[in-house]
Amino acid sequence: MAAADTSRLLQHPSHKHALVLQELSESFRFECQICSISVKGPAYHCIDCEFFIHKSCAELPPEIQHPSHPQHPLVLSTPSGRSFGCYGCRYPLSVNCYQCYDCRIDLHVGCAVATLPPPEEEQHKDEQKRENKDHHEEEMIKHFAHRHPLSSFHLDAPNWIRCKACWGRISGRVYGCRACIFVLHESCALAPRKIMNHPFHPQHSLTLFVHSKASFRCRVCEWKCQFAYKCNECGFILDVNCAVSIKHPPPRDHDHSRSTDDRRDQIHHFSHPHQLTSFYAKAKLLATCDVCKEEISGDFYCCPDCLFLLHPSCAKLTQEIVHPLHPEHPLICQPGRLKCSLCSNYIKHGFEFKCEECPFGLDVGCALQSLSATKEELTLNSELLHKHPMRLQFLTEGHDYKSGRIVCCECPAEGLVYVCANACDMMIHKTCAELPHELEHPIHPQHPLLLSSEPLDKSNPCFACLESSGGFTYYCDYCKFQFHAHCAMRRPTLKHQHHEHNLSYFGKIRCKPYSVQCDVCYDDCRIDFYRCVPCNYNIHFSCLPLPHSVKHKFHFHPLVLRDRVVDEHYAYEEQYCDLCETLRNPERGVYYCEVCNYAVDIDCVIPKANLEKRRQMEDIKLKQLDEQIASNEAGTETLKIKMEMAKKEWEMSKEKWEIAMKDLEELKKKRREILSSRAQQEEESNRA
Repeated sequence: MAAADTSRLLQHPSHKHALVLQELSESFRFECQICSISVKGPAYHCIDCEFFIHKSCAELPPEIQHPSHPQHPLVLSTPSGRSFGCYGCRYPLSVNCYQCYDCRIDLHVGCAVATLPPPEEEQHKDEQKRENKDHHEEEMIKHFAHRHPLSSFHLDAPNWIRCKACWGRISGRVYGCRACIFVLHESCALAPRKIMNHPFHPQHSLTLFVHSKASFRCRVCEWKCQFAYKCNECGFILDVNCAVSIKHPPPRDHDHSRSTDDRRDQIHHFSHPHQLTSFYAKAKLLATCDVCKEEISGDFYCCPDCLFLLHPSCAKLTQEIVHPLHPEHPLICQPGRLKCSLCSNYIKHGFEFKCEECPFGLDVGCALQSLSATKEELTLNSELLHKHPMRLQFLTEGHDYKSGRIVCCECPAEGLVYVCANACDMMIHKTCAELPHELEHPIHPQHPLLLSSEPLDKSNPCFACLESSGGFTYYCDYCKFQFHAHCAMRRPTLKHQHHEHNLSYFGKIRCKPYSVQCDVCYDDCRIDFYRCVPCNYNIHFSCLPLPHSVKHKFHFHPLVLRDRVVDEHYAYEEQYCDLCETLRNPERGVYYCEVCNYAVDIDCVIPKANLEKRRQMEDIKLKQLDEQIASNEAGTETLKIKMEMAKKEWEMSKEKWEIAMKDLEELKKKRREILSSRAQQEEESNRA
């Protein structure tokens, strides 16, 4: 590592090697060794081990004075067996915690640090900033649900604290009482005390109430809660999330790309006797679809009288299907209580597709996932993939096949898989079994890749991720390169302005003894980076020119850069940008709000934010081009004079002059292209 980067190094007492500071993306999936929360944002990591700690956790003081327990200091230590859980969030304690040994008070490090008051000098700065803010952003509010005033502060330390109103995870701007560790999302704290004309209860107003215990039960999601909107006249109850999130669908009359059926307000469906009306949930609900029992978000249908909820995709189900697993008789969709013949799980609630003549039934999920399987696909006979015949089966997480092992990839055995009909209990994912035997792919564009059930050479790594080869592989027989099947199928998702090809995201690689460097900072590149495999071009997420998160005027929460987002409630080819409402490529990077399931094309967010930076880069390039043009113009003039003075060298000088003029025109062309591009960007920016 370069000597200039020593300021980013840390020798932490919990690890034997030096740790390096790096900004990690939302796509990265590892837990902090101090607080056991997923590592994102600034964090220290060991380049030799899978050891990660948040920057905030690495800087924890050994002792703190917390307002929730002012009598004694809390000491950083490992939790003891006598602990009753965290005093703040009530969850079990993780690897480290702050403790008072005398009073048996324990706090997760995140819960403790997140609710510490700022140092005096920072508090003074915050007070100065607040003087210039609007009235609704003042420091203190009096909330009816708590006996102490609530202060407004930014909570960014990783923690397990839950909002007392909606019970969602806490981050960003909040209102809270640090002494009681009573915290509310800013939106929940400022939620209206009354809601008039709610889509599910327009006849009466709903008033927000709070109870010391979770004694309210929401009529939509049926979860018990402390905060709830209640009708004083008829006792109708909604929790805060359902009350605030459920809206009438936004108008989409200008969107002609969706079918009429997707935009109509009311439908009749065989699964319910009453008419269903379309609604919209701007955040993911705890409520589930009454047909498939999956969570509701975005567009959905509902019977306001019975509160029967239905996904748009489930609304397209027909009452009778002919399924390849049971082609002899039709299957009828009806409320189910039987055992699914594919996954062997009992259908306790929701619907099933059932044969009226045979003891055969499928839950909705199994029926839909296997409906497209052909008769030939139900039994797999391929010596290339496995020596024995295999049968199609649907496995859920935690299935009973303890002796079975997946031979195609490292992914767990879930969903549709082929199980060996003989005694070896080997399993292959249905999607892996359907991989093409020959593949042309940008990961190795020179030659086609061939599928193999075993690596060519187990001693050689995958050429993409540099990890040891295993399972199904694609190989180039000409170049002797081999790739994991999942690496070969990995699609480039991000276009970087400094590289001609799209880049693929890699969470981590174990690249020893191979050397992989970031082509921007030249540091070790092993985690959370984008890579062009054919060119061996690598760039850390933190070295990307795109901001890690942005605050956009059309959305309440910050939007975070994600490698890819696929909304499962819509078909793969019907993924839309929620800002411009045009089709987007689901395999391309987006800015995303997980709270609201809100995905926006990068180009819809960045143009204004990055315009000044882009102008500076273009100005530098224009200056370089101007210097090269001036130099070439002087050179062509000199050549012209020499042509007039030396007739004997005419042919040679003429050729040089023509080449110089060609180069000159090319440079001028590039200059015109940049100026034209700038004018177009400014026009688009002004329109936005």
